[in-house]
Amino acid sequence: MYKNYFLPLLLSASILLSSCEKDDNVPQTDYSITSTSHFELLDQHQNGWIKQGRYQLSEDPTEEFEYYENGYIKSARVYASYPQHHLYMEVSRSEDNKPLWSKYYHPDGSLWLETEYKNGLPSVKKVYSEEGTAIHTYIDGELSLVEFTAADDSSTAITSYDKAAGKRRVTITKNGESILDKNYPYQEQVGAGIYANSHMPVANPFGSSETSYNKLNQSFSQSPTWEHDADPISFMFPYRLFDEIYNPGDYFATKFAVSTELYQSVIEQYPVTERGVLMSGGKYEDGIEHFQDHYEVRDSLAKVYNENPELYQLKYGDEYIEKIGYGKLFFIIGALRNLPTDANVADNIKSIARKKMNAMMGGNSITTEEQEQLDKVWFEVKFFSTLKSHRNGIVLNNNDNYNALIEEFQNSESSILQLKYAAFEHMFTRN
Repeated sequence: MYKNYFLPLLLSASILLSSCEKDDNVPQTDYSITSTSHFELLDQHQNGWIKQGRYQLSEDPTEEFEYYENGYIKSARVYASYPQHHLYMEVSRSEDNKPLWSKYYHPDGSLWLETEYKNGLPSVKKVYSEEGTAIHTYIDGELSLVEFTAADDSSTAITSYDKAAGKRRVTITKNGESILDKNYPYQEQVGAGIYANSHMPVANPFGSSETSYNKLNQSFSQSPTWEHDADPISFMFPYRLFDEIYNPGDYFATKFAVSTELYQSVIEQYPVTERGVLMSGGKYEDGIEHFQDHYEVRDSLAKVYNENPELYQLKYGDEYIEKIGYGKLFFIIGALRNLPTDANVADNIKSIARKKMNAMMGGNSITTEEQEQLDKVWFEVKFFSTLKSHRNGIVLNNNDNYNALIEEFQNSESSILQLKYAAFEHMFTRN
């Protein structure tokens, strides 16, 4: 009987050719970045990543930015839509992700706050208001001096800080004459006053104030979730919360950048996000110190205030610390940049990024194939906390990094999270 010995070979060859044809027909994953209806790609680096880009809505820019070739932000301009479309924030950063300078603007276009940095830490902040200008000077990132000069040059207020001696000195002059020169504890106590518009801390009219402490022992934690913007305000408290309704709208609450260095650090590192960021964290509230407002003291101060409100406000400001909140907090941000335009590819990378961040926090791992896909874009996970060494974030690479930072955070002491203010005027007018 005739046997076709070549048939198996022909079948094998046929299957091989068929397989090759199928591989040729399999579409290649598209990692390219192109312009869309809401995003304009202005320039690219040689590796295809974004060099310059702009997001826009109804032809108005919402974000204009430039990336370094390594994926870090070089500069960014961020716009708000309320009360009208306007530039409200711009930043400049170095190639190793250190801040160089930042500026914040009022809706009318006037400059409100500008910060100069040295070695990645704030050096000088200038706050401009109708009342005058307050210059905040820092040494190694620690506030050392605040100088306020009235718009008409009629008065000055200077608060200098001496951490080693545990005191701060408040000196106020009017028309060239000294009207107050007094030392207070280094850390502002309940009752301490401030010029709210310029964040200028001044004197404490209450002297040694009686307080009570409300123990909370409250904690909160959250697993990684996707957020539209890298706004950490849900994980933290504004350091100075003034006596007004807090409504930041649909953009960063930039007024917190004056005194909340951690908040400023984050929003200036992530002024622009691509399809959201991963955020996780936790906070522990130890308790709140309350100001004991005795009517005898209130009535006495009200009399002084009514005799000369302008002089009173010059010495003690328009608001005072009513409560001080203690505790500690941390949060983790996983950010993606240079995501492909193809939505399916981008969503797949986002899924891998979330798995990677969970692995860093939980000790698991992702596959080699998944890591290769993630390597097509810029992805970084950073750990932030109330510890000064964590203020600009620590890059996480693995679970050991995460565990070490969590242990350092847990072993740290509680610190002041928030100074909550009340208006002197309300104190003097209530029954």
